[in-house]
Amino acid sequence: MTFDKVVDFGKIVFVPKNHTIPGLPDMNLIILQKDDVYQAICIDIEVDAVGDTLKDACINLRKALIAYMGQMVSNYEGNIKNAIEDIVNTAFAPGDLKAQLFHHYLETKHQYLLKKIAKESKTRSRSKEFLIACKRVFQTQPIQFNLTFAAIIS
Repeated sequence: MTFDKVVDFGKIVFVPKNHTIPGLPDMNLIILQKDDVYQAICIDIEVDAVGDTLKDACINLRKALIAYMGQMVSNYEGNIKNAIEDIVNTAFAPGDLKAQLFHHYLETKHQYLLKKIAKESKTRSRSKEFLIACKRVFQTQPIQFNLTFAAIIS
């Protein structure tokens, strides 16, 4: 099934619950839709999940990411540092699908920001419009995944 409509985008922020667990970089999230099916994709490591609603797709993506990370830790026989290093290398490795999805991500973000600026310009002065647009560019509302590798390993 080809998903052709981008319905949302954002960041996935990995927040370790234990300070001894190495951190993962923020990753890019894009959500596509075809008919009544949503596909949430973590672009950087090419992990995805589907759902009947946008929320279901995100919940399923969280489960898929936890399973992926659990498998990575298992591959390294419980060595979290090596598993995290492999995940980071995967996140920064080039790929055709990754490039295509990131292009859609940037295109969608660009259009979103332009629409917000246009909408706000109808009610505010140009200087207020510019300040608000700058704040939006540097402000994100990330999707957070609070992970504990201890829970993944067991």
